[in-house]
Formats: sequence, structure tokens, C-alpha cells
Amino acid sequence: MEKLSVNIYELLSVAYGQSPWSQVYISSDLVNENSEYFLLEEDEQLIGLLAISTMMDELEVTNIAIHPDFQGQGLAKLLLTELSGFTGTLFLEVRQSNFAAQKCYEKFGFEIYHTRKNYYDKPLEDALLMRKEQF
Repeated sequence: MEKLSVNIYELLSVAYGQSPWSQVYISSDLVNENSEYFLLEEDEQLIGLLAISTMMDELEVTNIAIHPDFQGQGLAKLLLTELSGFTGTLFLEVRQSNFAAQKCYEKFGFEIYHTRKNYYDKPLEDALLMRKEQF
């Protein structure tokens, strides 16, 4: 489990420039009964992940990351298809400047419903909250 948390931390670091999560947080989230991870590997290297948290009829996408060498190949879309069997409300948040991710989420039926001002730091930026009803 520790090797997996290290690999996830490294993927998040390279995908975002720095990991939004500490390795300690990742380790605890991996064993959280409400969390689930979908992983993509190539040649035994972690190249993508989708992390979710579920609570009753709500599902939150807590992280989605693709290694920069593999971006633009539809891998985020592939990961998001894992959510097709969920019934309820799906939530996620995205940086206001991340237009590629917003476009991908909109293709999956997510809609912006709120803005969190100055949510992200390094750089300071708003978060767009998105949701999708799936019944």
C-alpha cells in the first residue's frame, strides 16, 4: 500500500506541478471505506487515476490526474466512464483556468453550479463546482 501511495503522490506531483495531497493523506484515503481509486498503468508505471468518495446517493470526484506524457489521448474520458453505473448526484471541482478539463466534464454531462472564490492557491484561483444528476 505504501508503494501505491508513493506512486500516486508522484503522479499528482508531475500532473499538477505539485501534489495537492500529502503522501500521508493519500495513504489514509486509500484505506477509507468511502473512497475508491481507478488506476491506469502502462509498462507498470502509473499514468492516470480517478479518485472518488461516496456518501449515500452522492459521489464526489476528489481527484483525476493523467501523466503529462499521456494527456490528450482520451484517458480522462476512459476513467470517467467508470462512473456510468452510479445512480445519484456526482460532484467535482475544477480550476477556473483548466478549460480542457471543463470541456471534458461538460461532455459527460457535468454543469457548473457554483464558484468558490480564491479556493486554490499557487496560483490563487477560483474553483468551479460542477455536478451531474444520474438516475
